[in-house]
Amino acid sequence: MVQDKELSTAKEKRNLQNLLWLGKLIITLLILSYIYKTFQNEQKGIADVSAVFRDILVPDHLPILLFMLVLVPVNWALESLKWQQLAKKVVDISFRDAFRGTLTGLALGVAAPAQLGDTIGRVAALKSDRRLEAIGAAIVSNGIQFYISVAMGAVGWLHLEGRLGLPPRSKQIIHMLLAVVIIAGIFVVWFRKPLTDWHPRKAIFQKAHAYLRIIGNYSAWDIVVSTMYGALRYAVFLGQFVLALSLFNFPVPAFELASAVSLIFLAKTLIPAINVLGDLGLREFTALLVFEPYNLPAEEIIAATFLVWMLNVLGPILIGIFLIWKYKWSKMKFSSSNN
Repeated sequence: MVQDKELSTAKEKRNLQNLLWLGKLIITLLILSYIYKTFQNEQKGIADVSAVFRDILVPDHLPILLFMLVLVPVNWALESLKWQQLAKKVVDISFRDAFRGTLTGLALGVAAPAQLGDTIGRVAALKSDRRLEAIGAAIVSNGIQFYISVAMGAVGWLHLEGRLGLPPRSKQIIHMLLAVVIIAGIFVVWFRKPLTDWHPRKAIFQKAHAYLRIIGNYSAWDIVVSTMYGALRYAVFLGQFVLALSLFNFPVPAFELASAVSLIFLAKTLIPAINVLGDLGLREFTALLVFEPYNLPAEEIIAATFLVWMLNVLGPILIGIFLIWKYKWSKMKFSSSNN
């Protein structure tokens, strides 16, 4: 009987390992498909864009290109520090594990809609049986970055709305949307504490509360520190984009370039569903729309967005794929201590 039980356990373990291997394979294929489609979309204007890249990849631009490259790990390190700050309410997490989880979440994020893949990647990478309780931490982390992008995008919008050829009705809708999101964010932070005292009766809400109640446990200091990391990360990403645009010597003041970039990020933030269809395509479309009043060459705008994407997204995604296969997820017990 003992031998039969041991054989059954070994068989279950082998089946689980095969299932996880298949899951990793499917995720990898989805990520590679995303990368392939991105490059395929880029080929629509590849001749002009390739010529532009040859013009900017010259020795004179090497300092700027190297600085942009150095900012890539800084960007994701700041995101990892934010994730570490928030996740430590549940799990004692090192910076290394936070960085690993951030890159895994980035890779999974392109294989699933909205922020689902990012959340799964971060939570699954935690080395604890309480990892599912950190779902709320992942939601807060993404929410903080969302709010920063909207707030900074609102500043860029107020600065450039007069230049954009949008109908008055569209401008009013954008004003209202930005105001609602900014005010709602303040209310969420202000009234987060009641989540800890909420005692739902229905089982489905009890399960959700077990994962989300961490939101109410954050102190004002936790929110401030996490927001600081998020703001610094936003500044780094925005700086990279402005540096990419500076390679083309556009006759546009730096502050206007930064305002235009903030609108590109704003569109990407408010239209997350396009992530499934191609993050780069949305960035390019928005960039062309935002820079249209300046009559700048379209191929140079596209080249700048593509350069930023390759540095900040493509490289970390490939590292994320490596980490996905490196993880021994068969040892992970996806259970909450509250179950």
